[in-house]
Amino acid sequence: MFVSDILSQKGGSVFTVTPGTSVAQVAQQLSVRRIGSVLVLDEDGGVAGIVSERDLVRALASHGAAALELEARQVMTRDVVTCDPDESIDQVMATMTSGRFRHLPVVRHGELLGLVSIGDIVKARIEETTHETEALKAYIVAG
Repeated sequence: MFVSDILSQKGGSVFTVTPGTSVAQVAQQLSVRRIGSVLVLDEDGGVAGIVSERDLVRALASHGAAALELEARQVMTRDVVTCDPDESIDQVMATMTSGRFRHLPVVRHGELLGLVSIGDIVKARIEETTHETEALKAYIVAG
């Protein structure tokens, strides 16, 4: 199974903000949309950064309540690792595990195609394992 398979099921819709979006607005949208991160796009539509729940916690720990007045550009992770839609689920799992992050933008030739989360990856892996198990059971029964 590949990242493109996940995007074909969940779609490529990604909630994004500008670098000037306030941390308070980012936190509000994470809560309302029940998501764990938001991509920060530059004026050309390229990925400039990502703000995750972890980034918000770090900002609050450093700045207290004043963190809510900061802008996304001040708290975002700048070195965003991305993946290609043709990468396998196993490759993406390894990338997420080694990088210790839970959200991975899907980019091809500079174009943002979607975002996959660790939850998406686990769900796809479970589905893949279930299909393999059912195929093996059918093979054994057919004998």
